[in-house]
Amino acid sequence: MSNTSIQTDFYTAVQNQCSHYAISKESVASDERIQEIIEFAVKHVPTAFNSQTGRVVVLLGDQHDTLWDITTETLKNVVPEESFASAQEKMDMFQAGYGTVLFFEDQSIVRSLQEQFALYADNFPVWFNQASGMLQFTVWTALEN
Repeated sequence: MSNTSIQTDFYTAVQNQCSHYAISKESVASDERIQEIIEFAVKHVPTAFNSQTGRVVVLLGDQHDTLWDITTETLKNVVPEESFASAQEKMDMFQAGYGTVLFFEDQSIVRSLQEQFALYADNFPVWFNQASGMLQFTVWTALEN
C-alpha cells in the first residue's frame, strides 16, 4: 500500500468517524477484531511518562443491552416524567447499537505519578485528560477504518 493510499485511508477515517445516529445491531467486524483494535490503541496511544493510564470496557451483546437497561431505569429516577420521553428515545437509540465502549483513567497511577513527581503534580490531570481524548479519537477512528 502506498503512502498516498494510507494517507487517504486515514483522512477518510477521520472524516467519517464523527457521531452517527443511524445506529444498528449490525457489526462490520468480529468481536475479536473490535477487542484487538481497542487493546492496540490502549497500549500504543502516547501518555505522559508512558504511563498508559487509559482503561476501556467493551460491552457487546447482552452486556451492552443490560447497560442501557440500567441507564434507562436510573434516568427514570432523575429525569422529570414530563421530560422522560426524549431521554427514553436516546436510550433506545443507544441500545439499538452493536456495542458500547466505556473509557476510564486509572486514577491510582495518576496519584502515584503526582507523588513521585511533585513538581508536575498539577499537570498530571490535564495531561491525562489529553491522553484520554487521544485514546478515544484513536479508537473511534480505528473502528471507523
